[in-house]
Amino acid sequence: MTTTEQRRLSELRSLLEGFAARHAATHAATSPEKLKQLRSILKRLTKALRARDYSGFRHADLELHETIVSLADVPMLKETWRIVWDSLRALHKQGFDDCFPDSRTIAEEHEHLVETIALGDPAAAEDAARTHVEAVWFRLAEQTKSTTEPEGDPLQRAVAHLVFRLHCPLKLTHVASKIAFTSPGNLSRLFRQQHGLSFQAYLQRLRLEKAAELLRTTRLPIARIAKRVGYRDVSRFGQHFKRLFGATPAAYRVAEQR
Repeated sequence: MTTTEQRRLSELRSLLEGFAARHAATHAATSPEKLKQLRSILKRLTKALRARDYSGFRHADLELHETIVSLADVPMLKETWRIVWDSLRALHKQGFDDCFPDSRTIAEEHEHLVETIALGDPAAAEDAARTHVEAVWFRLAEQTKSTTEPEGDPLQRAVAHLVFRLHCPLKLTHVASKIAFTSPGNLSRLFRQQHGLSFQAYLQRLRLEKAAELLRTTRLPIARIAKRVGYRDVSRFGQHFKRLFGATPAAYRVAEQR
């Protein structure tokens, strides 16, 4: 299978799982046993990640996603999804150590997906599912490019990396050397030249714009949104958000959802 074909199948998986998560969230309140099952699977998945047990992780990962699709209770969805999943098995098996170096990040992604479904928030669940699937593809593609195409546009590589890592700690030195394959000074210059912002200011804007989107479209608690976009301190998140949008996160949500 070519890279283009893999990418298209990953896009299809993203659509299917986003659709499934949206519908699963609508059934969450009436399916306590399914939610209990999801959380049990999540614990096993997290344990396997910490032990770097890739086989255990893959089995739990499949079971988790399959359970979400089943919870959606949409005719033919599970059969269609399984065809796409099986077609991407080779992609999923690519080097656990190379493609999944940060077990905490992967665990947090799955936890966020399960909790948005448990909250019964369809829009948040769909966003979590699609973001998760697209991030999986990006990590794999990024790893391949890092060993085969290091000469690519450094700014473009850096920006794409930031978009898929908003919830992670991000440093200019790491992004410059490991992702953009240039010096921190040069990458900083490129950000100012193309976007009129420093690396840190650009990253902060991305985080706050994503937070604004989640405030407009979901019912997620503000603290969860702050964490989702990379803020561990909710108070600091509120200060930065008000500075950019002229309103606190709570006031912004009320105004936008009228």
